[in-house]
Amino acid sequence: MISILNLTKTNKLILAAATFLAVLAVGSGRAHAATITVGSGCTIENAIVSVNSTTSQASCSASGAYGTDDTINIPAGTHTLTGSLTHIQENVTINGAGMGSTTIDADGNNSGFIADSVDVTFSNLKITAYTGLGAIETNESNVNLENVEVDGQGSDAQTAIYVRNDANTIKTVTGNNIYIHDINIPGSGGNSQIHIFAVEQRGGGTTNATFQNITIADIYNADGGVNGFMMTVGVFGTLGGNGTLNATMNNVTIDNVGSVGITAPFSSVSFAAGGDSNVNTTVNNATITGTRGITGSVPPLTGVKSAAFYAATAGITSGDVGNAHVSVSNSLLADNQSGGDSSNCMAADFTTGFSGGGSGDPTITSLGHNISDDASCTTFTGSGDQQNVSSIISTLGLLRSNGGNVPTRALLSGSPAISAGGAVLGVTTDARGVSRPSTCPSVGAFQFEGAVCAASTTNAGTNAGAPNTGIHSVSLIGVSIATLLGLSVIGYSITTKRN
Repeated sequence: MISILNLTKTNKLILAAATFLAVLAVGSGRAHAATITVGSGCTIENAIVSVNSTTSQASCSASGAYGTDDTINIPAGTHTLTGSLTHIQENVTINGAGMGSTTIDADGNNSGFIADSVDVTFSNLKITAYTGLGAIETNESNVNLENVEVDGQGSDAQTAIYVRNDANTIKTVTGNNIYIHDINIPGSGGNSQIHIFAVEQRGGGTTNATFQNITIADIYNADGGVNGFMMTVGVFGTLGGNGTLNATMNNVTIDNVGSVGITAPFSSVSFAAGGDSNVNTTVNNATITGTRGITGSVPPLTGVKSAAFYAATAGITSGDVGNAHVSVSNSLLADNQSGGDSSNCMAADFTTGFSGGGSGDPTITSLGHNISDDASCTTFTGSGDQQNVSSIISTLGLLRSNGGNVPTRALLSGSPAISAGGAVLGVTTDARGVSRPSTCPSVGAFQFEGAVCAASTTNAGTNAGAPNTGIHSVSLIGVSIATLLGLSVIGYSITTKRN
C-alpha cells in the first residue's frame, strides 16, 4: 500500500477534495428527515401514511425532506382515532407532549400503533381504549419506548405492548419510564390469557431488551390468566421455536395483578423446537406485591401454580433444549399468592407434559440482597438474601405518585428493605430518578432517602442480626423469568386474532 506521505502535492489535494465531498454527501444524507405536526386537518393516520409514502397527505405539511428518520409530533390533548392505524413501514419517531398531556384514544374499536421491520420510537404519550394485540405492536423492528403510558380502560386486547422478532436477525428493544395500568378483562371476554408487556423471539434470531423504571398495576382477568412481563421464545403461534432473548430490567414495580387463572408478574417461557431456545432475564430492584392467581392446570399441563417469578421450559422436538434462566437481585417480594398460599418463585420443566423429545433447564437464581415473605424462592440464599420476613407489606406505602414519571410503593420508616441492598453496576437511581447510594442502598424499586447503613442486617430466614459489611457489589448475568401463562392454546389465540 502506498503511504500518504509518498503522494505528490497534487494527489494529496485530490484526496482531500474527495474526502471532503464524501463527508458532505454523508452529512447531506443524514439531514434528510421530515417533521410532521398533527393538527389542523393532519391526523395521526395521515401523518403515518405521509411518512410511509414520503409524500405529504391531506393537510399534513412536513418541515424538511422525507428521509430515513422522520418525526411525527402529536400535540397535547386527546386525539380520538376513527379507524385502526396504517402499519408503520418507515423509520420514525412518534412523539407526544408528555405522558400526562398527549392521549391517543382508540375509541374501544381500533388497534393502536403497529410497526413492521423498522426502527421506531414512541415517546411522551398515553394510549387508551385500544383493541387487537395491543396499544403498541411491533415485528422485526428495533424499538425504543420512552415515557409511555398505556391505560387499559376500555380495552379488550390480549396485550398492552407486544414486541416480537420472527426472523433470524438481531434486534434491540429499550424502554424507560413505562406505566401500564387498569386492564380489566370481564368473564366470557374471550381472552383466556393476557400478556401485559410481551417480548417474543423465534426464527433463530436474537432480541436484546433493556427496561428501566417500569410500573405495571391494577390488572385483572376474569376470563383466564395473566402474565405481566412475558419474555418468551416459542410460545405464541406454533408451539416451540428457537433463538435467544436477553432481557435486563431495573427498577420495576408490579402491584395488584390477579386473575382466575395462573398469574405471573414476571414470566419467562422457553419452548424449544427446530433448535435450542434461550431466555435470559436479569431483574434488579423490583418490588412485586399483591399477586393473586390459582394453583391448577393449563391443559395439557397439571400442577401449575401462580408466582411472582415464573420460569418454564420444554424441549418440544427431539434433542432441542429450552433454557429459561432468571437472575434476581435487590428485589422485594410480598403478599403474592397462589390459591391463597404465599408464592414468590416457581421454576418448572414441562417437556413431559407436552410429550416432547427434548429437555428443559428452568432456573431462578439469586444475585443477592432479595427480601421475600416466604421460602418459595429456594435459591435465595446468597449474600444479603432474607426469606420468611413477615409483615413486609405493612412497611410499604400504597402505590401512588412519589415523584418521577411512574408510580411506586414507598418504603415506610422501619422497613427491612431500607439499607439492605447491594450496589449494582449501572443502577444508580431508583424508579423516580432519586440517586441510590453506592453503599447499602434500598431493596426494591424505591430508594428510601436519608438512610444510613445499619450496624446489622437481617440474616436470610432467621431474623437474626448479621454484620453489615458496607458495599455489596452484585455481578449480574442475564437470565430469564418465565411464567406459564401462555402455552399453545394462548399462542394459537394470539395468532388467530392478529390483524
